[in-house]
Amino acid sequence: MAQKLERNLSLTGAIATITGLVVGPSLFVLIPTLAGMTGPSLWIAAVVSAIPAIFCILYVVQLGSAVPVTGAHYVTTTRWISPLAGWIGSLCGAVAIVGTNCIVAWGFAAYIGHYVPGVPLLVWAIAIVLIFGLINYLGIRLVGWSQLVMMAIFVLAILLFGIGGAMKANPEFLTPLFPKGMEGFVTVCVIVTFLWTGFLGLAEVGGEIIDPRRNIPRALVISFFIVLTLYILQPFALVATMLWSEAGKIGEPAILEAASRFLPSGAVMFIALGGIMAMLTTINALILIAARDLTAWGRDGMIPTVFSHINRRFSTPDVSLLTTTVLSLIGVSFAATLDKYATVNVLALMVVQILGATATWLMPKRAPDVLNKAIFKFSPFWRWFTWIGCLVLFGLIFLFGLVIDWKLGLIFVGIIAVGLIYWFARKAYLRGRGVDLDKQLGIITGATLEELEVK
Repeated sequence: MAQKLERNLSLTGAIATITGLVVGPSLFVLIPTLAGMTGPSLWIAAVVSAIPAIFCILYVVQLGSAVPVTGAHYVTTTRWISPLAGWIGSLCGAVAIVGTNCIVAWGFAAYIGHYVPGVPLLVWAIAIVLIFGLINYLGIRLVGWSQLVMMAIFVLAILLFGIGGAMKANPEFLTPLFPKGMEGFVTVCVIVTFLWTGFLGLAEVGGEIIDPRRNIPRALVISFFIVLTLYILQPFALVATMLWSEAGKIGEPAILEAASRFLPSGAVMFIALGGIMAMLTTINALILIAARDLTAWGRDGMIPTVFSHINRRFSTPDVSLLTTTVLSLIGVSFAATLDKYATVNVLALMVVQILGATATWLMPKRAPDVLNKAIFKFSPFWRWFTWIGCLVLFGLIFLFGLVIDWKLGLIFVGIIAVGLIYWFARKAYLRGRGVDLDKQLGIITGATLEELEVK
């Protein structure tokens, strides 16, 4: 009998999950570093980078409303493009999740280390991954409630810093807009694009969202406007109250240093708490999403079926959660710089989005019965507009990401090559046992089919 997950994630929980995922690694961790790369134009880069995010949301609204299942990107790409494309896309997604977890875990460690010196930052980074691995094991309902509480705290903290900083803006800090030239600005736009891509993650937990055909699109739209507001406020407040070059040198704690110049100590402490909560919501959500992707792989036999095991007591994918936690710990131990983690993530996520948008575009031809169940349906014009926009924007961003650091590009290609070796080895292994993996991945069965039948 198929092991299925329970639908316990409400609309508010979904909004909190996706908002925390998008905000966490950006407004408190990467923003100071990016300020040093582009200058006062940082907030403009954040707004410009929202354009690809709009196209991401356009296709995920269609995907989530029609295919509310665990690991939706993987499921649709394997069935409607090809099994190999589905494997490559999922592998890229796993790389991005581990990389983002590393960014946020190290950012959290830097914040805590600022107040509790003497403890190695690696210890803090490892500890926080382990704690949220445990929280995810205890159930999706606990994850949703913890996300909601933490989101409320960090949104208030960002509003406090953003509005207060805007009121205390120093005009001298805001010129010239592009001290690093357009090259620096464009580079930051590409990196910040990665910060917005968390929106695609909501489709991966579609199998656990209550009334998903309605709530996935609603959660995406509401979260977008919340995030856009925060993305304008906090970057502007930082470069308006602290010289951009100074922010770049200080790094992660720059937000707190800037806040201390115009807010009382109690308010600064609350902003620090908000920063910590923002990072924790991201780690929480990433572990949640990665484990569901592994569960989908296990259901299909892409990896050993033990990864699809569901804990009877907590209704959580325990083996996949353990694997996700361990992989995140390995990634954290490399201690690469934040911008390098971010660049690799950009490459990986652009591949995921190109494949996801293409699978969504193919839905009317490959699975018209599935599309008919969707509540939100796009006209042919909007389907073409969304798909072409995704191909052009995400393709250009991918190419620019390769140009930014060709050595990281080679590492990324190497990871994909290893994944391809595994793919063909797994196919050969299963063929020897009478299983045709390509044929098996061509249909939707078991727990995934049960999730798809939800009204």
